[in-house]
Amino acid sequence: MLKLYHTTEQLTVINDQVGCPTYTVDLAMSIVELMISDKYGIYHISNTGSCSWFEFAKEIFRQSNIQANLKPCTTEELSRPAKRPMYSVMDHVGLRINSFSILPHWQDALNRFLIQIGRKQSPDFSNNTNEG
Repeated sequence: MLKLYHTTEQLTVINDQVGCPTYTVDLAMSIVELMISDKYGIYHISNTGSCSWFEFAKEIFRQSNIQANLKPCTTEELSRPAKRPMYSVMDHVGLRINSFSILPHWQDALNRFLIQIGRKQSPDFSNNTNEG
């Protein structure tokens, strides 16, 4: 989205497909947790929460302090060669019942990703004083 922002005046983003944006760093840490355990099975892993692609794009720009011109559209309006599910939100029941860590909310993951790629400043708590 950030790359597309620089190539067009208006971004048209699908608003009727809902999923779970997932930060690969969080996913990798969860996979390692599964690998070192003795619990086997099928696990659905994603950051928690869900949103449409349009909501995701809005949040990317909000957290990046960019005023982007976004226009929502339907899947039909934006014809794409690959079919995508309308609803792909995952349930983390396997993680919960086996006491594995549940990944943070996707908005938190997005915040950490934007800091990682240098699009956002990390909060500076070094000047905080504990006056009390």
